[in-house]
Amino acid sequence: MRGESKVFQTVKVLDRIDLPDNAGSITLYDWMAKEVEDGRNLIRVDPDGRVLWQAEPPLPGKRDCFTSMQWDGKTLTAFTWSSYKVSIDMQDGTVTVLYFEK
Repeated sequence: MRGESKVFQTVKVLDRIDLPDNAGSITLYDWMAKEVEDGRNLIRVDPDGRVLWQAEPPLPGKRDCFTSMQWDGKTLTAFTWSSYKVSIDMQDGTVTVLYFEK
């Protein structure tokens, strides 16, 4: 399938954002899947389905994962199981903690 990584084709998709100008997509996969059990379930792929990055939550490993994401056309923000709101760098997937919500 164009724009989707073959590695994750069997994993349930929770949310997906198709980026403008044929820049690929950002996909939030089910955090319960074995393929993303390390918590890196927020993934950007290029238009041919090659993984460009997998964002790492602030508390990596089975303790944390991404639960939702928002794209405003310029900024990608995401929320984690451990109650962090983060900003994701679109070029390399670097996570910057914006704040802790509890």
